[in-house]
Amino acid sequence: GGYPPFIEQNQRELFKKIRKGSFEFHEEYWSQISSEAKDMIASLLTVDPKKRLTCVEAIQNSWIMGGDDALSQVDLGKNLGEFKKFNAKRKFRQAVLTLIATNKMTSLGVAFRSNLSS
Repeated sequence: GGYPPFIEQNQRELFKKIRKGSFEFHEEYWSQISSEAKDMIASLLTVDPKKRLTCVEAIQNSWIMGGDDALSQVDLGKNLGEFKKFNAKRKFRQAVLTLIATNKMTSLGVAFRSNLSS
């Protein structure tokens, strides 16, 4: 869908949702996604490890092993657009963090040089 499965503004509430396994497939993004795909994702997000899919079970899942015919007929345009926005935000965030680190290193370098001359 292009967003994390657990969404909450408050970190404490976010962790409560994660521990409870409380998530939903919003129709706006997931209406075109097959029930098989949603079932697999839900199985991977199951809180109880004994009930959660193993790696082997996930790889052997019918949605993973299914043919390309059904997938080729599905329009993934909305999800692709959301993924592009997510990727752009990720790249922008990384650029900002790089700029912050560069500025910090520059200021540390100036401070270091001034300490050498003292």
